[in-house]
Amino acid sequence: MRKPKAPHLVTVAIFTTITTIFWIFFSLYRILATESLPKVDPKLLEPLNPELDREALNLLEERVYFEETDITKPFFVPLLPIPTGISEEPPPEETVEESTESANTPI
Repeated sequence: MRKPKAPHLVTVAIFTTITTIFWIFFSLYRILATESLPKVDPKLLEPLNPELDREALNLLEERVYFEETDITKPFFVPLLPIPTGISEEPPPEETVEESTESANTPI
């Protein structure tokens, strides 16, 4: 006799339960196996002062401001291409000129 097949919903529920159990187990293992938080310098943990430093703001106002036209543009030297040893152009063909008879006769 054949065994009746379990409905698909029951199969999905079983796999979901198994996955959830493994997920919880590995999450707890990760929490317990990892190292504690890194130690931070106490000076970095001090609260910041919410008051603005008015002297620093006044010093900013006293600084020199340059107009866009006062600033000279930097001079760039174009880079020359670096030879790679592989030429893009074929070398010029050497033409051999044939000599005429008058050039071959002795003087």
